[in-house]
Amino acid sequence: MKTKNNSLWLILMVAAFAVITIGLVFIANKPSKESTTPATSQAAGQTKNEMQVFTKLAKAKKFDAAKVKELKVEELKAGTGDVVAETDTIKANYTGWNAKGVIFDSTKKSKDAALAPIEFPLSGVISGWTKGLAGKKVGGVYKLTIPADMAYGNQAPTAEASGPLEFVVEIISKK
Repeated sequence: MKTKNNSLWLILMVAAFAVITIGLVFIANKPSKESTTPATSQAAGQTKNEMQVFTKLAKAKKFDAAKVKELKVEELKAGTGDVVAETDTIKANYTGWNAKGVIFDSTKKSKDAALAPIEFPLSGVISGWTKGLAGKKVGGVYKLTIPADMAYGNQAPTAEASGPLEFVVEIISKK
């Protein structure tokens, strides 16, 4: 009889140990609340875009790509400086976004980052910028709505920069 009690006791101990072990493994592998935040989407291959529109004069928002048939230029702030020609080199701040409202490039890389204007020949960028900014004045801020054939077309550097695009551009200076 004593052997049966010892065997029963041993079986109960092993069963209790197994239940405790399974419980600890479950708790250790349980998803936390934090894992459902942007870190989860980053782990899945999606990165959170922290780029910002550099000015309060415009916001990156969705637009109907099918309606963008030609270049549209909207003056958000009048410039008071020299007029820019297609052959000029300019220094500018800008933000670009696609029809989904996703910012794909900006001179303001994050909320806390300082502006990092770039300098480039106006003849060396997409034709929507060349045609849209030629004739505009230094100091002005302009919103460009650019059809795909005047943007990157089939040569977009990323999927986010394909199709029709919108940019807000501040012309800081020209050479």
